[in-house]
Amino acid sequence: MGQFHTRKIRQRPPLQIAKKIKEFLASVLVRIHRATPKKKSLWVGAALVLVGAFIVFKVTLGIYHWVSTFDPKGMVLSMGTELKKDANGYTNIVLLGDGGHVRDGADLVDTIIVASIDFANGTVSMLSIPRDYYLKSSEFGTHKINELYRNFKKEMGDSAYSMFAKAGSEITELDIPYYARIDFNAFVEVVDSLGGITVDVKEPIYDPYYPNEQDDGYTVFEIKAGVQEMNGETALKFSRSRKTTSDFSRALRQQQVIMAIKEKAMSNNVLTNPSVLKKLYDAIQKNLNTNLSLTEMITLASLGQKIDRSRLVTKVLHDDPTQEGGFLVTPERQYTNNQFALVPIGDNLDMIHQYSDLIFHHRDIFLNPARIEVLNGTKAPGVARALADRLKRFGFNVVNIDNLTDKAGNRKNVDKSFIRYNSWEVDKDGNVLPHFKSTIEALSGFVKGEAVPSDELLTDALADLSVVVGADTTK
Repeated sequence: MGQFHTRKIRQRPPLQIAKKIKEFLASVLVRIHRATPKKKSLWVGAALVLVGAFIVFKVTLGIYHWVSTFDPKGMVLSMGTELKKDANGYTNIVLLGDGGHVRDGADLVDTIIVASIDFANGTVSMLSIPRDYYLKSSEFGTHKINELYRNFKKEMGDSAYSMFAKAGSEITELDIPYYARIDFNAFVEVVDSLGGITVDVKEPIYDPYYPNEQDDGYTVFEIKAGVQEMNGETALKFSRSRKTTSDFSRALRQQQVIMAIKEKAMSNNVLTNPSVLKKLYDAIQKNLNTNLSLTEMITLASLGQKIDRSRLVTKVLHDDPTQEGGFLVTPERQYTNNQFALVPIGDNLDMIHQYSDLIFHHRDIFLNPARIEVLNGTKAPGVARALADRLKRFGFNVVNIDNLTDKAGNRKNVDKSFIRYNSWEVDKDGNVLPHFKSTIEALSGFVKGEAVPSDELLTDALADLSVVVGADTTK
């Protein structure tokens, strides 16, 4: 049998081109951020030419390993810097939008959304604050929240938008270091630059009172329910229409559109397309006010592509006490400078803070909602329904209200309230680990009692959790 002889193949030293490109792009981003508007445009043009050159270089030098894995989008996104985070590791930002319409009021903000991003778990929670929310404090004054920029503009300039971050912090108890305001004119250009967006319209809209382009009359806006492809103008109208719906349904539509833009922007054919990048830059740089640095925005975009719709929590504050989020009321106008306005129930933020805590710190109760039944274990009528209504108002998924009974079907009374879970796992040490642990923990703020397993594992039960109201509730 012949013998095979081997010899060591001399390897070419690894190329450092990718590293040098990355260092060069980083220096370009810094210079763009510091440049005048005219020079910014020149830098952007040059950068786009370079990206195009790199793509050509990829084709012509495909024999090299680094070229075969060349990723312009990844290279751009790798230029980011660390974002500020709160004690829970979340990045919080207030998103603002205004249309610049004279009739709507100069310098008034239409859209106010507090967003909290948990990059570690890939979730985003958003809470819309109505523009008619009434502020009352020595720091903000006494006026509607949408007047903040107008009232502080003379003193603070464009940094007056930071007052929305402070107000959002007061309302939600979140540490909010960032704000981003965009003119709705840019909104149209951004959507069109992306080639449109796809939105699932939940309910049809017919609005004959949508302001026309001259802002001196009305035009009809109509859209059918179902999955719709929208250009910039349609997306804007969909986001702003409210005369035939409400500010609250409009807030939910705005949150939908934000995610649709994010998903389209993160698609493969956007951040590698020089012409699209140029259009996006032109649309945003003249219509955006933010305290995010350029590199922080790059980081935000990089991390944002890992989050999809299924990991999004969207909520709205409003004044309907029968629905989730109904923690506001409309006081008599003599108490709000003779304006229509909304204030927290009880004239304090206790309920809104409790609701915010669920939205931002117990996200799993909305992302993976447990089916909850509320059972009356007392002689007093209506106590189970009262608790069920309260839980619904805070967003819990209540599927049944009934009396507590024994195995024979006879009504049963108990002294202490408790939470019963019907499914669980047992670890190697014999510890019982209930399913829907996050919901059980959140319920502890509403129910005085411990969580216990049911007598047997009930995989086909009507509810995942049973909240049993005991006599201690009525005392």
